[in-house]
Amino acid sequence: MKKRTVYFSIIIGILLTSFLISGCVLPFMGNEPVTIVSKPKLEAVVGVPYKYQLDIEDDSKTKVIFTLPVYPEGMTMDASTGLLMWTPTQEQIGKHDVIIRVNDGWFKDEQEFTITVSPIQLKSLTVKPASMSFTSTNLPKNIESITANYTDDTSKVIDKSKCNFKSNDITVATVDEAGKVTAKKSGSTTITVSYSEEGITKSAAITVTISTTNPPTSGGG
Repeated sequence: MKKRTVYFSIIIGILLTSFLISGCVLPFMGNEPVTIVSKPKLEAVVGVPYKYQLDIEDDSKTKVIFTLPVYPEGMTMDASTGLLMWTPTQEQIGKHDVIIRVNDGWFKDEQEFTITVSPIQLKSLTVKPASMSFTSTNLPKNIESITANYTDDTSKVIDKSKCNFKSNDITVATVDEAGKVTAKKSGSTTITVSYSEEGITKSAAITVTISTTNPPTSGGG
């Protein structure tokens, strides 16, 4: 009776071992480590949404989980898709460490990086009018307004004295420091308006066209 019990225990042990090997150990041995292959942007701007979609390589059929062990205030990550989102505030100007972790149930990978948050920045320049037409020479026209547009979708009118003006062809039209454009001869050219702020320079162009007609000469006899 004792021998049968021993044999029965051995058989049960063998069956359990086979189950564990086939159900756990073998899949583990065949599973490749999960790896983060995407690279994040390392710059962000106050008030501008920062997005980073993680891309991974993983052959596991199990659910992959994304987590944020280290992150600045306000940053979130979708645990199932790996989409990181953050809108930095004025108080967060500077450097912020981030650690992202991905786990497929067997293996994990981490990505560490630092995001530098900058203040609101100059994004573009808008000028009015965007084009000028002249029908005679030596006729002046003024640039009406210059507007600076910023990364937080705000804008402000810039004093023309803070801008630089340049004509691509001064034989067709000239422009002075006050933004006054003067036609010189028939043709077309471009007036470039530039403005710099916090080390960033943006430009806008005004298309200038001069079309003059000479009156017919009368003949004498």
